[in-house]
Amino acid sequence: PVVSSSDRPCSSASRVTGETDVHAAKWIKLVRLDYVDPTGAARTWDAVRRTTTTKEAEADAVCVFATLRGGDAKEDEVLLVRQFRPACGTETIELPAGLIDDGEKAETSALRELHEECGYVGRVTNVTPAVVLSPGLSDESVVLVTVDVDLDAAENANPSQRLEGSEFITVI
Repeated sequence: PVVSSSDRPCSSASRVTGETDVHAAKWIKLVRLDYVDPTGAARTWDAVRRTTTTKEAEADAVCVFATLRGGDAKEDEVLLVRQFRPACGTETIELPAGLIDDGEKAETSALRELHEECGYVGRVTNVTPAVVLSPGLSDESVVLVTVDVDLDAAENANPSQRLEGSEFITVI
């Protein structure tokens, strides 16, 4: 039988009662969470946490939605990157992104990542509140920063990536 949502306990009555580190690595750790569901039943959940985030940070990471305007293009273009992601076992096509450095604002991080990964300089036009994209797995939070890139600007005439040694990113 179908149970209406009004017949079920409200999920906001759930609460985490404990957390145990299972394994820690440089960037992430696996934790086991003890929690109580809305019926009062004790349960456990395994989750991933970032080890690099400070309590003051507005989010763990940024994604950059960069629009290329001007130049020889007849229409605006959205900037994407392609890179191998070991966790996926394949290349992915994604927005430029990266972790927010300690003490850094999301806007600053987005402009830094755009410059490092793609070689472009842009202007921030919008910043979203932090969102959690995979809450069943992780508490990692991401801010989406919208950026306009003026292809007619002198600083964007010859974009040059500034990749870290472990980064192999293709701008598409």
